[in-house]
Order: sequence, then structure tokens, then C-alpha cells
Amino acid sequence: MKRRRQKRYSFTVFLAVSMILGTVGWVSGIIQKEEGRIALHVPMLIDHVQAEAEHPAAETDPEGTAAVTAAADPADEEEGVSSAEMETEPDAEAKTETAEEPEPDEEAAEEEVQEPVFCEADLSWFDDALFIGDSRTVGLREYGNLGNAEVVADSGMNVYKIFEKEFVTVSGEKKQLETILTERQFGKVYLMLGINELGYDFDRTVSRYADLLAKIRGLQPEALIFLEANLHITGAKSEDSPIYTNENINRFNQAAEQMADGQSIFYLDVNELFDDENGNLAEEYTVDHAHVLGKYYTDWVDWILKHAVVFEGAGQDAADEVITQL
Repeated sequence: MKRRRQKRYSFTVFLAVSMILGTVGWVSGIIQKEEGRIALHVPMLIDHVQAEAEHPAAETDPEGTAAVTAAADPADEEEGVSSAEMETEPDAEAKTETAEEPEPDEEAAEEEVQEPVFCEADLSWFDDALFIGDSRTVGLREYGNLGNAEVVADSGMNVYKIFEKEFVTVSGEKKQLETILTERQFGKVYLMLGINELGYDFDRTVSRYADLLAKIRGLQPEALIFLEANLHITGAKSEDSPIYTNENINRFNQAAEQMADGQSIFYLDVNELFDDENGNLAEEYTVDHAHVLGKYYTDWVDWILKHAVVFEGAGQDAADEVITQL
């Protein structure tokens, strides 16, 4: 009996407390009626969740560096400029300024392009010159006065033997061509070979001549190279041999001419000085039908000096001391 009274009392207290809490909750708005049901409403918690949904926290990359994803500053948006535009605008201006400025490399390239000019020089032109050749070049050294030029030449010389022989230099020492090309840098190199090779295979000879030219260019990158045409022989001698003919000489000369670029490699054809009307070595200049007489080598040297080369705008004042432009 006593236990029943206690249970009734406890139930009565629980019911009273529940009614009081329910009344307070209803009045404060915590308990609301939504779509036919009673729901518990906690305003502060809901507002916090909604705020995070509208403004998510900044993301973080694997290195731990925050990647900004927040909305632009309202002050920036009021001015009508987004943060993205503010960040890219200086770069755009820099690109515009860069595009308007001239390319320095293009200007330098334009200044470096200079046209070669054929001029007449005095004997000092040969001070830094090297002559390579056969008996005709030997004649230029002995009878024509090449000044202080270095001469690498011998009778019967050809492209197959040019690197094998030792030559007496202006200093009196004996040296091979490759050593001479390596030890000293020349301003000009004159090359005349080809007539003694006419008995060899033509294509092979042209290939060896091209190899020689490439070797010279590799060891003398700053030098002007002059490819001298082989001197013609007389018409009578040309008719007597199936090999040593002016037709074959011209064939090789044409192959050499094609190797000239008109910028650093030039082709010189002295035959205009000694040819007759038929394109053969004129009889009046020779007694052996293949070489000019000793007294004519000075004319040959003068002709070479009239075909010196300078470049417009490149040290013209210094060049004018020894060169008179035609």
C-alpha cells in the first residue's frame, strides 16, 4: 500500500515537471509545431550550421598551405572590381609594356647584317694572310711579293697530300698545315688547289676539297676565305691531253665556286686577267703553256689586292688607312 502511494507521488511529480517544462518551451519557442508534428528548435545551433554552409572554411593542400576559397572582399565588390581582376591587372599591364618594347635580339641581328664590299688594298693587306696552293702559289711568293703573308705551297701539291707535308714558314721553321692553322689566327686565307687532282675521281676530289675547306673554317672561324680559281692552260696544251683540259679545269672551278657564300667565303677567278678570247691561257703570258711568266706574277698580286673585302660599317675608319673603295 505504501509502495503504491510512492509510485503515484513520483508519477505526479514527473507529470507536473513535464507540464511546466513544456509550457516554458512552448512560450520561449524552443518547442514548435511543424507540419503536424512537434519539433525541437535550437536557434543558435541552426544559425551556426547555416553560416558554415554559406561560408565554407579555407581548404588546405597536402603541403599544409591554405588555398583561399573565401568570397571576395565586399569592399572590392562595391567598387565593381573582383579580387581576381585586381590580381591579374598588373600582369596585363606588364605584358602590354613588354609587347611594345622592341626586341633587343632583333635589333642586334639587324646591326650585325653587313654587306661585303670589294675594295683595293695595299700590301699590308697580306700581313695576316695565309696562302695555300701548288706551283702557281709558289710563283706568287717568289715573283709576286706577298709581303708578310704566310705561304703553304709546293709544286705538285694537291688536296690528298696537303696535310702530310711540312712547309717552311716565314719564321724559317718547318711545320705542317694543321699546326700552322692551329697556332695562329689569320684574317684571310687564300686557297688554290685542283689542277693536279684532275687525274683522280672528280667527285672524290671535290669531297676532299670540301673537307679541306671545312677544316680551315673550323680552325680559322674569323678569317675571310678566298677560293681562287685554277689558272687555265693554253688551248694547244688543252687539246693534247684527255685529262688536263680547260673543260676539266672549269668543271672543278665551278664546283669550288658553289662552295662560296659571298659573306665569309669568296670566289676569285683570275683567268679574266690572263685568258684569250677563247677562254684559254693566252700564249703571250707563258712559255710552258701552264704557268705565267715570272714578270706577270706582280700583275696577279695587284689583281688580288684589287679584290680585297671589307664590310660596310665594320671598322671602316681603320680600313680606310690601307683600303680605297672602288
